[in-house]
Amino acid sequence: MNQHHLLQNLAIAGIIGMTIAQGNAQGAIFEDGDVIAGVGNGLIKVFDNRGSLKTILDTGFIGETTGMAFDANGNLYVTLFSGQQVVKFDPDGVLLGTFGSGYNANPESIVFDKSGNVYVGQAEGTRNILKFDSDGNLLTSFDPITGPRGTDWIDLAADQCTMRYTSEGTTIRAFDVCTNAQLPDFSTALSKSFAHRILQDGGELVADSITSTAKRLDREGNIVQTYTTPRTELLFALNLDPDGTSFWTASITSGNIFQFDIETGSILQSFNGGILGTRLTGLTIVGEITQGGGGPQSEPIPEPSAIVGFLALGAISGVSTLKRKLYQIRLSK
Repeated sequence: MNQHHLLQNLAIAGIIGMTIAQGNAQGAIFEDGDVIAGVGNGLIKVFDNRGSLKTILDTGFIGETTGMAFDANGNLYVTLFSGQQVVKFDPDGVLLGTFGSGYNANPESIVFDKSGNVYVGQAEGTRNILKFDSDGNLLTSFDPITGPRGTDWIDLAADQCTMRYTSEGTTIRAFDVCTNAQLPDFSTALSKSFAHRILQDGGELVADSITSTAKRLDREGNIVQTYTTPRTELLFALNLDPDGTSFWTASITSGNIFQFDIETGSILQSFNGGILGTRLTGLTIVGEITQGGGGPQSEPIPEPSAIVGFLALGAISGVSTLKRKLYQIRLSK
């Protein structure tokens, strides 16, 4: 029996024992592939990967809920575009409070590096990209060249230095956060670019709203594929699925959410997110593999001794903690 199967069997045994002792304990609500949608009025909807609503999270603020991301421990971070804050939920969906400070105008996007540092893009005010440590302390800020809407949507490359960003214009720009230097534009081929993701090959997927499409760019910034919906949709959000072969995008106005096959361009499924405010302004996917960091790829595989010790404390620790460890083990493999 290999280490992975041993850990799984130990953990399953622990779950059975602790469930008897704590039958009404609740586990982590986030599962691999879940679709998380910012639906307005400070609210977040959690859907499973087939579009069934699981729960609704309340940030405690009123207004648009935009960029979202998970850290390596399974905590969810949400940017509050209207509330000028970032809030944090634990893996059980419990609101832990605000994260960081100094947001001066419309924080819209958030990403992690592999060391657990946090970057936030801002649409207005200084339009700076803010960098925080994992405790929310501001480390530095960057003042790159911007278009109409600042550092609206940011994404970090695998080199941990190249930050690409859109400004609701035709251009995807780039900035070096290691040397604090502007880099050449990545692409000027778009109409009105919003959320985007860097791909493993150095290309991009980007929501291009005026054309009501999503675009795939090669590593030189050229459009190589266009993804269309059955009707005109103002596509705004965009995130990768953990399967590595598909992505999700959503319309800011209708609230329709689509999953596309990256290679074929076919729509795999779609459903309506049910806007509770005025617009659907953000998505994230549980288990999404981003090039820069954050999410499950930054979590080390626990040693067997750590699991055994954990199970020994099962009745005290509770079933939710064990489920989180199982989830992290599975994603790390």
